[in-house]
Amino acid sequence: MPQGIPMFCAGPTVISRANGAWSNPSNWSTGRVPAANDKVAIGEGHSVVYDARSDVSVDCIEVKGTLAFRTDASTRLKVTTIMVLEGGVLEVGRAETPVARDAVAEIVIADRPFDAERDPAQIGHGIVVLGRVTMHGSVKSPTFVRTAREPLAGQTTLVFDAPVGAWRVGDQLVLPDTRQLRDKEGGRDYRPQDERVRIKTIEGSTATLESPLAFNHKGARNAEGGLELLPHVGNLSRNVVVRSDNPAGTRGHTIFVSRAEVDIRYVEFRELGRTRLGILNNTEFDSQGGVARMGTNQIGRYAVHFHHDFGPTRTPPNGYQFTLLGNAVDGSTKWGITVHRSHYGLIQDNVVYNSRGAGIVTEDGSESFNVFDHNFSLRTAGSLDAVAGNGYSSTLPNPGGDGSAFWFRGPNNYIRNNVAATAEESGFGLPVTALDTVRIPRFKGADTSVAGESIALDTVRASVLEFANNEAYGALQSGVTWAWSGTIAQLTVWHASRHGVTARPSEALTVKGFRARGDLSVLASASEKPVGVWVANYVSKQIVIDEANVQGVRVGVSSPFFYGQAPGDARAGSLSVENSYFRSYIGVNVATAYADDRSGGLPLKSATVRRSVFEGLDVQPISEHPPAAISANYGMTPRDARPRDPILVFEYNKQPEQNFRVYYSLQAPERVAPCHDTMPAVGGWVCR
Repeated sequence: MPQGIPMFCAGPTVISRANGAWSNPSNWSTGRVPAANDKVAIGEGHSVVYDARSDVSVDCIEVKGTLAFRTDASTRLKVTTIMVLEGGVLEVGRAETPVARDAVAEIVIADRPFDAERDPAQIGHGIVVLGRVTMHGSVKSPTFVRTAREPLAGQTTLVFDAPVGAWRVGDQLVLPDTRQLRDKEGGRDYRPQDERVRIKTIEGSTATLESPLAFNHKGARNAEGGLELLPHVGNLSRNVVVRSDNPAGTRGHTIFVSRAEVDIRYVEFRELGRTRLGILNNTEFDSQGGVARMGTNQIGRYAVHFHHDFGPTRTPPNGYQFTLLGNAVDGSTKWGITVHRSHYGLIQDNVVYNSRGAGIVTEDGSESFNVFDHNFSLRTAGSLDAVAGNGYSSTLPNPGGDGSAFWFRGPNNYIRNNVAATAEESGFGLPVTALDTVRIPRFKGADTSVAGESIALDTVRASVLEFANNEAYGALQSGVTWAWSGTIAQLTVWHASRHGVTARPSEALTVKGFRARGDLSVLASASEKPVGVWVANYVSKQIVIDEANVQGVRVGVSSPFFYGQAPGDARAGSLSVENSYFRSYIGVNVATAYADDRSGGLPLKSATVRRSVFEGLDVQPISEHPPAAISANYGMTPRDARPRDPILVFEYNKQPEQNFRVYYSLQAPERVAPCHDTMPAVGGWVCR
């Protein structure tokens, strides 16, 4: 079997012998309905309709034909493993006949110990698909929505900015922690203030809750105190449910492999996944293939997992090799939705809550042409500690484990209209480079392990295909952590503790239409120093920040510009800030734009500020660094006297005649700062 998957139902005890209802004894080889501990086989050409609501635990179901759940009545199937073989079909509703709004279809993964002889790699205990699976619950649209007013502690009513007609009484909602944390509030000292609530009554765009809110979930304000942005509310309830029977016992998982054809919509995946954040511990085998030691933390057993799933050879009518739309993933032990070496998929309108490590993930960096559109991922725990034994280098000691709501290991996907909130590290983590060359599909349905069906992608020079209209906020360190080339377009970040964007691009990056808002009450402490865009521009050729609007942070744009090239290397890099607005303590800071005095004074890094407006911010000052619109001094070491290239300023505050150069001035020798003019709101010597 592909990927080492065992035949879980070898030697079945009950075999289908006709089409018809599961509950009809005459449809089974034993003349009885499958019972506790049975191994059930649904043969090729047979179509069985599951019509029971049972807590009897079946050992396994092997599907070569079709297993279809009734859609007009509630059903419950309790099973250890469902295995859908190639050519087999599992159907729990489909687009034209979803599970009826007043019915609930449940698949419950039983809590049983692993069989070390039959399944030493612990692939079972869940839903394993090599064939076709369709699941379609009653449409729950929108799956998440922005509030129309601030949800505050003690309130029992939520008002949304759009009607939520598909939401129902009893639905479980989740609200993010929207605070901008201070340094001391992060890490192990963090006490989350996201919360779950249930709907008591609902009408139009207003929901009354069963109990009052415990916390404030405030929005973001501009520097004048005007409310501009409000938090979202996600709905976790669906009427098709896949869940673990005992989350504290042997948990279930789902995995879609090889040529699996997957279309899953409006399904709740609850308390699934067995792989835990931390050190992996896989089953080990001896030289004869026998089990030397059973693993205790097996890799690859995630809540929803597309694992080397190339999809069908003939692309489905919607144009995607797999579809995951409108689902809720709640309470995964590591990753919520995992795409691993799977391509051309649609991941849209999903809500992922309470994950560890990351909420939505691409695992190895080869994943290509997937569309991640309008998903909401919130409350993601993580760890920045190195995790030995995971097979990764020291540059990536804990991949996908830092606590990012979204984490993408490679650049070759489309990421748009998503919302990230309440993540221990980043809203969107794209922090990985040095993947070198990966194999990507030549066409839809290509098997990238076949040379003729794949092409090489040099990730060193690759750009992210699309990153647009995303939003990150609340109880996170950075909105986006970025290490690739490409464009960050129309990004909104609010209440990030450290940086709106943390950028270490490989070659070139454009940040266009960026909006950041900070909580001014946090800046009452001089030790709090959030930055709008922080660029560690060591080897990048070109950084452009255009049409930014940054308010309520310590520094609008900051670039240390460390000297990164080898001696005599004449390649130059640049930072350009254009057409932007800053309402911050310091607008633009370029700390160390070194000139290479070993190659005739050629600047290795240059900085330009063009047609941008700067307004001050009345916050707690930093004694050693006064406020400034443009600064070459902030964060500098006085004794570092190497030559620097000046910051070039054109049309300062959009005044055509205001063009000048800014030099580092803190104890600078004459040769570094030939002009000693001063100018209000400029930190450095000015040369007009």
